[in-house]
Amino acid sequence: MRRPPASKSRRPMVGSRGARRQRVQGAVITALAWSSVVLATWVTAGFFVFVVPAVDRPQRADAIVVLAPVVGTGRLELAEELMSDGLGTLLVVSMPDGVHRHNFSEVCRANRSYRIICFDPDPVTTQGEARAIQRLSEEFNWGSITVVTNEFHVARAELIIQRCYSYELNMVAVRSDLALKDWAYQFLYQSASWAKAAISYEC
Repeated sequence: MRRPPASKSRRPMVGSRGARRQRVQGAVITALAWSSVVLATWVTAGFFVFVVPAVDRPQRADAIVVLAPVVGTGRLELAEELMSDGLGTLLVVSMPDGVHRHNFSEVCRANRSYRIICFDPDPVTTQGEARAIQRLSEEFNWGSITVVTNEFHVARAELIIQRCYSYELNMVAVRSDLALKDWAYQFLYQSASWAKAAISYEC
């Protein structure tokens, strides 16, 4: 007695809609994976550039330059400490017109044992400050300067100032005590500013 032939297992047929759905799902998974890699790279790079950047050891310079904003950031206080330690003979403060202008007399006309010069950068950006630094360095014949800013700004400021000022440059950073939301803001703002600085090579 013959047995009926064993039935062959059939693979389920995938229609055009199913194949399209699988391709879309695969593309989404791939995009999410790459997005995760990009995000992790950005956060890691940002940590070393914005949070714990490389800074210089404070040393004597012809001028100590404080980048704006100087009020409420700890930058001016650190610069004054450096001046008190004898690490500079001239304190130079970026005081944009209209930005904390009510503090102009308190900062720029303070009675100190050293000379204070305030300048109004044009434009009111780090690039404007770099251009002003170059003009002042030519006027006062600076061979070395120490620039004071916050740690999240120090690496970008150094990049931009080096495009204008070609002599000895020391970068000193104020350590910030920011809330998490403020760090998140700085990550976004500084990242966008880095992108802008990367496509502009001029002083």
